[in-house]
Amino acid sequence: MSGIFPVSQTKNANALKAEKAFSSAEKNVTWPEESWWESYHDPQLDQLIRQTISGNPSLRIAENRATLAQAYIVGAHAALLPSVGVDASTGLERFTARQFVPAPWAGHADWNNQITTNLAYDLDLWGSKQSVWKGYIDEAKASQAEVQQVKLSLITAVVRNYIELSIAYELRDIANERLSLREKNFAIAQRALTGGIGTEINMIEAEIPLSTIRGQVEIINKRIVLIGNQISAISGQGPDAGLEITRPKMIFNASIGLPSLLPANLIGRRPDLLANRWRIKAAANDIESAKADFYPNINLLAFVGFQALGFSQVIGNSSLIAGVGPAISLPIFDGGRRRGNLSVKTAEYDIAVEKYNATLINALQDVSSQLVIFQSNAKQISEVEIGLALLKKSSALAEKSYQAGLENYQKVIDAKVNLLAQRELEAYLQGERLGVYAELMQSLGGGIFDEESNRRLHERAKSVINVDLGTHS
Repeated sequence: MSGIFPVSQTKNANALKAEKAFSSAEKNVTWPEESWWESYHDPQLDQLIRQTISGNPSLRIAENRATLAQAYIVGAHAALLPSVGVDASTGLERFTARQFVPAPWAGHADWNNQITTNLAYDLDLWGSKQSVWKGYIDEAKASQAEVQQVKLSLITAVVRNYIELSIAYELRDIANERLSLREKNFAIAQRALTGGIGTEINMIEAEIPLSTIRGQVEIINKRIVLIGNQISAISGQGPDAGLEITRPKMIFNASIGLPSLLPANLIGRRPDLLANRWRIKAAANDIESAKADFYPNINLLAFVGFQALGFSQVIGNSSLIAGVGPAISLPIFDGGRRRGNLSVKTAEYDIAVEKYNATLINALQDVSSQLVIFQSNAKQISEVEIGLALLKKSSALAEKSYQAGLENYQKVIDAKVNLLAQRELEAYLQGERLGVYAELMQSLGGGIFDEESNRRLHERAKSVINVDLGTHS
């Protein structure tokens, strides 16, 4: 096995520079709770997420994979234990008269019967099977972490789509208000033409925006339906469930910031990082098992039973047979099979390490990116609110001037159109703020492991293989 060893090393989270990137964030915010989405205070959203957790097929697949991994543990542990079995055979034979078969069977046919109880025990002196068993345990832990990762991804997807739905409803309101203003403008142009103080081109110019805005309203209506379909699919329901989703009523007042001890504690909170860490341990155990194949192996074999020609005296002291002894295998030349296997396991270990490193780097990048978006979003909202206040004042003054006869109604319409454009921008930014919180919660790991989910996985595994898996952990 000389010359075959891992070359990759896991990165230290604290060694990856992130102090400046995280310095501007609010500190000592608590880690996400398991039900972090409740910060939106929307009962309909809570119900959709509960439905997603209970009904999404992808989550069920991940749970079944975790159950399968638990079953592999039991199979691997069985290889560490003695095996006992009973063999029975009978066959009609003609026995030679030229060897050691006694009369009256020599040269004649009779039944040859044998019943034995067999015992086999692999001493596993070098821990090959022990390493395989430990590797399956680590794989099972990785599978459980992946269940949490799938759940977190699905929950975030529901929240993200729900926020998009909220934005769509707000944009539809703004579009309808814009349509109403343009319809009033068109009506004024019609009256002006009828009264002889307007022109046909003025009326056409006032009518042109109407079809465009009606088209925008229809696009938004389509968007609302499609988002509902997407949410219903994620939650494991049919399209009709999406049509029953009403307008979101989110009230968000949670703090957006970072918990203490980042990035060190991140590696113990994000399910994808946890899964990769367990897979590294599983790969390390696979290497130990591959190394053990280079050494001699000893099995203890024993049997006891009865053997006789004919049925009359099968069971009896004279028919008793027994044996015990070791079976030793010593690998000498195999054409490079063991070196090849060790090389494969070593490469898989290096791959697992680099996957972990990539996930860790991406995790820190995710957190940093959400902080950048949040800080920029806060500044943009501040500027938009200043502009919104000015436009509201401008709209009110235009309305007052029109009522006083100092301005025509077109001035009022223009002011309100500008106000609606600012409200539209505000809707996007407020939606982005809601989305930043969801993305940050996902980046931070989305809460601790759901103990109820883990308990359910163990119960399902026990029902499949009828073994108390707790004794193998």
